[in-house]
Amino acid sequence: MSTDLLSFASFDALNLQRYPAKHAKDLQAWDAADSYLAGFLEKDTALVLLNDGFGALHAMAIQCGVAAVFHINDSWCSRHAIEHNTRADWIDYVDQGVTCAMVKLPKSLSMLEAQLLELANGLVAPITIYFSGMQKHVSNGHLALIKKYCDDVEYLPTVRKARMYRACLRPSKEKLLPYSQQVSELGLVLQNVAGVFAEQKIDIGSRFFIEHFSQLPSVKTVADVGCGNGLLSLAYHRRHPDAALYLYDESKAAIESARLSFERNCPQAVVQIVHGDGLANVTQSFDLILINPPFHQQNTITIDIAVSMFTQAKRCMHADSELWVVANRHLDYQADLKKQFRRVSVMAQNAKFVILKVMR
Repeated sequence: MSTDLLSFASFDALNLQRYPAKHAKDLQAWDAADSYLAGFLEKDTALVLLNDGFGALHAMAIQCGVAAVFHINDSWCSRHAIEHNTRADWIDYVDQGVTCAMVKLPKSLSMLEAQLLELANGLVAPITIYFSGMQKHVSNGHLALIKKYCDDVEYLPTVRKARMYRACLRPSKEKLLPYSQQVSELGLVLQNVAGVFAEQKIDIGSRFFIEHFSQLPSVKTVADVGCGNGLLSLAYHRRHPDAALYLYDESKAAIESARLSFERNCPQAVVQIVHGDGLANVTQSFDLILINPPFHQQNTITIDIAVSMFTQAKRCMHADSELWVVANRHLDYQADLKKQFRRVSVMAQNAKFVILKVMR
């Protein structure tokens, strides 16, 4: 392949959309790493895509005549975007015979390791695999993992600030075990699978929030939106064991971590754990909704996900419902919340975080 890569105009013609809908007008549904990878697509290959963000690679694979496309991806939002942008069926990789793999390098090294092993566990022979990411997000740790599980690692020229490695992924039967995290003040042992947010440390925003849980009302139904490993719901359950808990996250790693953590700590709890886009498709209302919103999507800093969560929450609140949000102070979510809700109160704050109580 020459370094005259497929142009951004090629992706423009595909009319790709981000999900959730973007608020920042300069955010697009692909980057130079997608463009670089697309240059290696070949007709009639059986391809597996790891971390295709919004479907740019899948859509281009269809145009190039790839025989089959399978996915390894943590994100429900990515899945939704890919299905929308390609109008093609999503097929999870489950040990299908593949001849090539392409990886958009994730921020989390442990997630990359888990995904490489997920792919390698299904292989009967080595396959060619391409790795790409924007140079500022690719670390020596990424390269070390590539070398750990691959042979014949080749560094290709950096193009448009996109890094590229080509290698040969070996079959493997190795698996990663969840990381057990002690939360001594709550008497919990969290079970964190690879790639979940705050995998080997307690999220400091969640810790600050839990310190003020005495202010939360005792209610019958609680929704934990963007639940991560389930820490907030587990902490609420410690105080209010009769409440029915509903946990939502778009990350498969989060959903599995929360499931394992409840099984380990509170197997008797009344809990539902759902993989999806928050409350987007939920019709019931809740007495209390808890949100510790993310402000990153992949490597992009954005408030889009948080604003989407707030909009979804409003639809699932009745007149007496309370929405509680913990967030970084510098993001000023009060302004966004005041556009949708009649009352937004600051309940606690420190130098870094603010806790907000919101009424419909």
